[in-house]
Amino acid sequence: MLFMTSMNQVKIFNITGSNVIFAKNVFLRDRSFRVKVNDDFSDVKQINFSVPQGSINGPIYFICYTSTLASCIRHNPNLVGYADDHSLYDSFKAGDLDAELSIASQLSESLDDVKIWMLHNRLKMDDDKTEVITFGANRQLQKSTIHKLRVGDSIVKSSSRIKFLGMHMDENLNFKHHIAQKTRSAALAMFNLRKLRPFLSRELSLQIASSLVFSHMDYGNSLLCNLPASTVKPLQRIQNFTAKLILGVSYDHSSTAALNELHILPIEARCQFKLLVLVYKCINNIAPSYLTELLQFQTSSYNTRSSSQNMLLIPKTKYKTFADRSFSVMGPRLWNTLPESVKQCKTVTDFKKKLKTYFFRKTFI
Repeated sequence: MLFMTSMNQVKIFNITGSNVIFAKNVFLRDRSFRVKVNDDFSDVKQINFSVPQGSINGPIYFICYTSTLASCIRHNPNLVGYADDHSLYDSFKAGDLDAELSIASQLSESLDDVKIWMLHNRLKMDDDKTEVITFGANRQLQKSTIHKLRVGDSIVKSSSRIKFLGMHMDENLNFKHHIAQKTRSAALAMFNLRKLRPFLSRELSLQIASSLVFSHMDYGNSLLCNLPASTVKPLQRIQNFTAKLILGVSYDHSSTAALNELHILPIEARCQFKLLVLVYKCINNIAPSYLTELLQFQTSSYNTRSSSQNMLLIPKTKYKTFADRSFSVMGPRLWNTLPESVKQCKTVTDFKKKLKTYFFRKTFI
């Protein structure tokens, strides 16, 4: 049974003894269900698989259940995942045909490894929902020959964009499609708020806007740092309209004044804010290791200004419009511009507070 498999795998995390017994006998056993159709109920059936849906411990057991997935892959590709979404990835130099073919072969073989693991763990891979994409600049993609990949008994054609963890990612990583989707969702929420605005106070309108409108703009926005202003303009326009709607002023009112009055940072500043919070967590070892490893402090044998103010090393890049937006470049570049009083914060909460004040002064004063 599934929960028995999970209980065997929790030993990897040194969970033993009475804790395992509690999980087996109290949390997972003796569960049943029935189905209601109109006013009729089915017979009660015993549940011998899975974990309770919506429970607090459910996600923890799922992590335990999938904890051995990475170890089953015998080839080179890297595995990343969150909850039940996982991806295999690797890199190659554009134009190197041998390396590209080797990686394509390794990806296919790794997917076979995953299918075997899923079979042993009573799961099934949906080949039709598996997607393949190659990221790069246009001149790099023109040299690529990976247009399809074997996944089990199926052949998957390479896509120009995919959706991963709610982010619409295109092959150039310009996020135009993602911004278009989020703009559409935010605009719909704003129009619904507009109908209710005459019956709401300013404070309640702001709370609803933060939950239903601004949340679309903020999702994954650290990836939008340093995009051209024309690309993020649709999001900024919706934010401006929403701010004026909350204040109850005309649409020809100053957008900057409206955002300032509501204490709302514009889109670009919100993106930079999110990225800098992630940099702070990396520096203080409270972020995933695969991100922390991308940052390095500048080192010097002299007592220079950079060595005394926690300056990060900014890697040199070849492609200004593509690589310069990466976390390893954009993160240090923004971090090095912060005042020392902000960098030296002891907690994430204090850092966010001072960072927001810094951006407000920079934007509105």
